[in-house]
Order: sequence, then structure tokens, then C-alpha cells
Amino acid sequence: MREQEKKPRITKPLERWVTRQLVGALMALGRGARYEDAPRQGRALGLACYYGMPRYRRVALSNLRLAFGKEWDERRIRATARESFVQLGTTLVEFLLHQSRFTPEDVAHWVHWDGQEHLEAAFARGQGVILITAHYGNWELLGPRLLVSGYPVHAIVRDADDPGLNTLINDIRTRWGAKMYPRRLGARRALELLRRNELLVVLLDQNVAEGGIFVEFFGRPASTATGAARLAHRTGAALVCAFSIRQADRTHRVRVLPALLPDPKAPVEDEIRRLTAALTRCIEEQIREQPEPWWWLHNRWKMQPDMVDQSAVRGGLLAAEAVERT
Repeated sequence: MREQEKKPRITKPLERWVTRQLVGALMALGRGARYEDAPRQGRALGLACYYGMPRYRRVALSNLRLAFGKEWDERRIRATARESFVQLGTTLVEFLLHQSRFTPEDVAHWVHWDGQEHLEAAFARGQGVILITAHYGNWELLGPRLLVSGYPVHAIVRDADDPGLNTLINDIRTRWGAKMYPRRLGARRALELLRRNELLVVLLDQNVAEGGIFVEFFGRPASTATGAARLAHRTGAALVCAFSIRQADRTHRVRVLPALLPDPKAPVEDEIRRLTAALTRCIEEQIREQPEPWWWLHNRWKMQPDMVDQSAVRGGLLAAEAVERT
């Protein structure tokens, strides 16, 4: 990666402080709020962020132009960007104010399955399941829905930059019994749990600075992590895409797609690329079906092939070796 890409932005500390203040204010103002009020509160929060955070607004608009610029006019692009902030604001409200207070009965009432039979079929193979999802809709409700339905849940996560926020987020995630592992410890734990026919959750829609491969996403190369594909190839685990989709009646539909299975006889690197590209295509298809719920403010195409240097290549080799050694 080019040297300038490694330098932290001088505005980063300010952004962290602003984020802490927003979260604190949201939790203080939202005490006693009803779950039914989440869409109204989320819209207010999302619009405040859309107009009050110009850098992220520019990223969202730029991403939408890259993805849909040949199909949409500018008015639709701006409307979708604005609504994506509203959707994200609603997810934050649901997660911070309500998910921490949900009961199993609440989860069963508000979060419904669509295609659970595909998950059951994947488990029936007995080689573990890697559930692939994205920052789409309220992705944080996948864990509670899985756990309430009796599935053991483990996830490899990226820690938040702010330690205080990281603790808060993981406290909410783990209160249901989910196990969270940082990326640096993920490979060995993942192999162990997949061999026990358990479930690993991986979000696969973020830019990877080192160790990824470039696959097509909305017609452009996107640097994408290969860990899920490598684990599947190594263990035989089924790869299952699932998305939490917010409905008009405030419920959520967990859409589960048929499993993608690794071919153990295929050349390793060819199979890693095939699986990673297929999973990324699955995410793209869901976003194309309903673009607003995706996290457009993330710079998904930040890394491009001409930015890769030998340090990034070494990162990919080390990631592969970590799986092979365990």
C-alpha cells in the first residue's frame, strides 16, 4: 500500500469524540423509548448525520455514483444516499436503545425467518457453517435471531477504534451468548468451532487494506477478505449468505440463501477466488434489489489494484499461512 494511505487522518480524534457524544446523547434521550418509535428516532438521527457529516455524505454519494451512475439520475442518487443514512440511524437506535433490552419473546416477535431450511440443510452436512452477511438492514439482529433459534453463534469482528464504544457494542452483542473474536485470534478458533459443526458469522462487505484479493463489485475491483473462503476450503464448511431486511411493519426478515459449497478438488487459489467472488456477487445482488439499507458511507473501493505493493502481498500470504498452520 502506498505510504500516504497509512497515515491517520488528523480529523480522526475529533470524529471519535463526536461519535462518543452522539452515542451518549442518544442513549440518554432514548431511555424509556418504545421499540415502535425506532423508525421516527432513526430518521431524525440519520438526517442529522447526513447533513452534519459532510465527509461521509460525500463518500456515500461517490459510491452510489460509481455503482449506479449509468442507470440513475442525480436526484435518485441523492435520495438513496439520504435514505441510507436514515436506515443506518434506525439500526443504531434499534441496537443501542432496544436490543440490549430485548427478551427472547421480543426477538421471536420482531425478527422472522425466510429460508431457514437452507441453514438447516447446511448444518446437516456436519462440517460447520460460515454465515456470510453485510452491513445491511439491521445486521445486528442476526445474532439474537440465530441464538434464540438454538444455533451457537461465533463471530470474527473488527474492534471499534474507541475502546469505550467497543466495550459497549460487544456487551450488547454477547448478552445473548454470542462469542466474539478479534481478527488476530480468529483463524484457530474458527477452525475449532467449524469442526464441531458450529456457526461462524463473517461480514464480507468492507474494504481490505492488506491480504485481500480483488473481485468485482458493481463492475469495479474491490479488495475483499479471503478468510471465509479459505476456512471453507480447509474444513468443507458450507458458506451461507443471510441478510436482515427491515420491513414496513417494523419487523425484520432474515433472508437465508442456499449454501455455496467448496470444491476440495479444485486448485486452492482458484477456488478461493471463485468462492470470494461468488459471495461478493451475492451481496451485490441483495443491494441491487433494495439499495437503501446498505452502508454506502463506507469507502468500499478505497483500495485499487494500482495501490498494492509487496507489503499487501505479504499480508495475504501470512493470512493464508495462519489457516494452513492450524
